[in-house]
Amino acid sequence: MKAMHIQPNTSIEVGSKSKIKLATVILMASISLHSFVGVAQHGDRGRDDRGKNDKHNDNNNGRGNERARVDNHVDRNDNRGNGGNNNGAYNGGGNNRYDNNNRGNDRYDNNRKVIVNRRPVVNQTTVVYRNNTPNWRYASLPRRNSVVNVAPSTSISVSFGGINFRYDNGVYYRPYQNTYVVAPAPIGIRVKYLPREHRVFNLYNRPYHYYNGAYYEYQNNDYVVVPPPIGALVESIPDGYEQLQINGDTYYIVDGIQYRAVLQNGEIWYEVIKIIS
Repeated sequence: MKAMHIQPNTSIEVGSKSKIKLATVILMASISLHSFVGVAQHGDRGRDDRGKNDKHNDNNNGRGNERARVDNHVDRNDNRGNGGNNNGAYNGGGNNRYDNNNRGNDRYDNNRKVIVNRRPVVNQTTVVYRNNTPNWRYASLPRRNSVVNVAPSTSISVSFGGINFRYDNGVYYRPYQNTYVVAPAPIGIRVKYLPREHRVFNLYNRPYHYYNGAYYEYQNNDYVVVPPPIGALVESIPDGYEQLQINGDTYYIVDGIQYRAVLQNGEIWYEVIKIIS
């Protein structure tokens, strides 16, 4: 269809049919133009929407990539904490980490397997010597069979077997001419008290009290001297003992009792093995 050029102030005479055709053409052209503009605008909006979606996806991808970078960074840190193994563990377990404190005793092969190379533990027995002498606990007391001119003023008189003994804090003094001899406790003598430092032990279901070579049982409010039970273990023996060596073993004899040095809980104790007299 050819375009019509109408000059200003020019009138055109057309018939009724021509007017109708012309109006129809103009209407169709207007509709086509409107449709074209709508399609163009719709296409622009579609492109804008696609651009927005693409930008949104790019942002999401960027955040996803950032998360991936963070996760990778965390994984690398975890792997470094696991000794550089990408599996996160030496034996295949992701939560089992090697203890750095064991590195001094362990070594690795090329497969990262732990080879234990620990130092052997040697059981050692420590012997405690409280003193160089068996009488270490009673070293401050007078020696057996030593002679004193006068009994201590704090001593008390104890009669037994027709002899007036003097008793002072676990030590017995037997009269000898005008002096006193430090004597062992006679079997059967009774006293009312013992030093606070005396020891108590049970043997053969019987309680015994021990102090300075004497063994007591508590009877009727008295401490009665009794023969030493075979097998009794004591920490110390009185001064004035005799030392013997028999087949490499060390023995001690005092107050007619033979003792053997034994090891008890890492300490030297003395066991009653025989009553000589």
